[in-house]
Amino acid sequence: MVTSISLPSPGAEPHLSVVGSTMTSTAEPRIFSIKIPAIDCFFSGTGDMFAALMLVRLKEAVCNVEGLLEKDAWISDDEVEATELPLARATEKVLASMHEVLAKTKIARDEEIEKWKNVVGGRAKDEDSKREGLVRSKAAESRKRLDPGEARV
Repeated sequence: MVTSISLPSPGAEPHLSVVGSTMTSTAEPRIFSIKIPAIDCFFSGTGDMFAALMLVRLKEAVCNVEGLLEKDAWISDDEVEATELPLARATEKVLASMHEVLAKTKIARDEEIEKWKNVVGGRAKDEDSKREGLVRSKAAESRKRLDPGEARV
């Protein structure tokens, strides 16, 4: 898996690409790519979130294919299209979940930063500038929780 590839296209909305690959029974690559809308924010903790969700979603996707769990390395039959592979299916679900969490985290981050700016009243001191950096960093941690009904993807 290669995550968070930014390939700007003139006139297109900003997006990130995630590229993955598995192999056929003869070791030929089966590559897939998924585009997701970019969120204009730096987040902390996204790699850990991606890995944790992928672990669960990949096992789920493999279990949804009869007999695949018993195969070596969970290699799908050669006629399975790259976009239908368990890794591709799992990646789609992981990215959908992450996009929802990160969009909500950005909203919460923006609210926290606005509250902080209201407290300092627009002062432009060095100390306030350093604190603002800390506030922005902490507010961007991927820690926003979904309500139980929102977690279904």
